[in-house]
Amino acid sequence: MAEYWDLYDENRNSLGKAIKRGDAFAEGEYYVCCEIWIQNTKGEFLITQRHPDKKAGGMWEFSGGGVLAGETTKQAAVRELEEEIGISIEEEELTLVEVYKHKNYFMDIFTIKKDIDLQVLTLQPEEVVDAKYVSDEVLRKMIEDKQIVWSVGKRYEEYRGKL
Repeated sequence: MAEYWDLYDENRNSLGKAIKRGDAFAEGEYYVCCEIWIQNTKGEFLITQRHPDKKAGGMWEFSGGGVLAGETTKQAAVRELEEEIGISIEEEELTLVEVYKHKNYFMDIFTIKKDIDLQVLTLQPEEVVDAKYVSDEVLRKMIEDKQIVWSVGKRYEEYRGKL
């Protein structure tokens, strides 16, 4: 089933139309996506490893994805966590850290403070092959060693001080 994303202008005003995922964007068209930084009470971050067949395969990242047409970013964050790692959260648990604007998209970066047992995760096999908790120090070392998706590492380094 094809995914559709609502389109926005450079100020995030709705353009009143949607685009099929994978189709080319016109100049001045943006879509919205989300990224969720899950942090446990020890201050460790839950990161996931991308399937080897995906772009940036085998690299680590935070869960997230595109906001489907008609969804809010919080609804998308709830859906993405359920799809990618099999956990259920409430929208109220999400805190917006930053809105990141880049090329043709806006990314709402959320944090959630929650202890999630890795044993209860159900990884989406075509998307995620592993998950683990890492400290800020380990995460920054993984970024330095290019084990984290480049854009994810860039956002983390830029906004980690807001946590």
